[in-house]
Amino acid sequence: MRPEECPPSLSLSQISLSSKRRVFPKLQNATRDFAFAFDIDGVLLRGKLPLEGAKQTLEMLQANSIPFILLTNGGGLSEADHAARLGLRLTMSIDEEQFVQSHTPFKKFVQQYKDDWIVVLGGHGSVVKELAATYGFNREKIITSSDIAKHHPSIHPFPEISSGYHDKYGNIADDFSHEEKIAAVFVFTSPRDWICVDLLLSVNGQLGTRSSLNGNAKLPNHGYQQDGQPLVFWCNPDLQWATPHATPRLAQGAFRAALEGIWTSLTKGKADLQSWTCGKPTSTTYDYAEQILNKYHQKIKPFSTTPVRKVYMIGDNPESDICGAILANETSTLDWKSVLVETGVHKAGTKPEHKPTETKTNVWEAVRWAVGNETKVDVGELPEA
Repeated sequence: MRPEECPPSLSLSQISLSSKRRVFPKLQNATRDFAFAFDIDGVLLRGKLPLEGAKQTLEMLQANSIPFILLTNGGGLSEADHAARLGLRLTMSIDEEQFVQSHTPFKKFVQQYKDDWIVVLGGHGSVVKELAATYGFNREKIITSSDIAKHHPSIHPFPEISSGYHDKYGNIADDFSHEEKIAAVFVFTSPRDWICVDLLLSVNGQLGTRSSLNGNAKLPNHGYQQDGQPLVFWCNPDLQWATPHATPRLAQGAFRAALEGIWTSLTKGKADLQSWTCGKPTSTTYDYAEQILNKYHQKIKPFSTTPVRKVYMIGDNPESDICGAILANETSTLDWKSVLVETGVHKAGTKPEHKPTETKTNVWEAVRWAVGNETKVDVGELPEA
């Protein structure tokens, strides 16, 4: 994803948009111990356009100080820029502290790797490098595939495919060499160029080397990934994603599947590819989302003594949104419920593989049901846009 240009009077990192004032039912006497998590694509937006009821739903929750977060497998932007972009599309104010993107949990590894060289994959140009730097990783030690290709031209056997691109965007320091240890590989979005295998087979994460431990049956994992190689961090298990194209496009999960297939062939099936994964439907992401939700709850209700006890996940994808809410209940201290909407991946009349708590036609009806379930108050039909 690329950030869109804002009008000159607006900032991507700080935005407040005015809109026609609506009057929503007040839930003043209701117990406020529930919250919401929304997927974006297929729930609030279709492409760049708002779906029916999206803005009114979020405004109704804001009017009643009901906490909610945006929980998406999308990424490629900072949380501030993504919040501003969604705010522009819905013509309302969205707080960056409400955003959990696929790669937001990478923030918790900043302290561990802040002094190390890391490779970041995905995105166009230097966008992901800048994103990693905003998270707090050492800007001087963040490497892209373009940096490596420019510094090691022979690493790509067919340079005519992308040499011009790498020459343009490769800007690593001239003193970088193959002797530098690369400590981690963070896959922020779907990568264009693949260098992971070189690093996974290396000695101590050094380009151009091969570990003598690879294939040693006396060692764990047949000696693979036992010699200081970098760990790969994934943030989006989705195999495909919807675009304006007629059929879905391959996503980060496809890159992972391809890498795992190559890994199986190289190791003759004797070694697992050891890595770390977040993104829906993993419990890692839902655990992280709970932390963000509780923090935001405290921000908008600083004097509240009632903690959040229940979260309604509103999503359109049974494989990520609904499955994730189900898995979250296995470890969470919160009660996760799920509402499947019919405005995205899931189509009316089809049976989802993972059964939601409830199914509704759109996001307004989903939240209307959930609020009624908690407060016994009907917020009514969808107001006019």
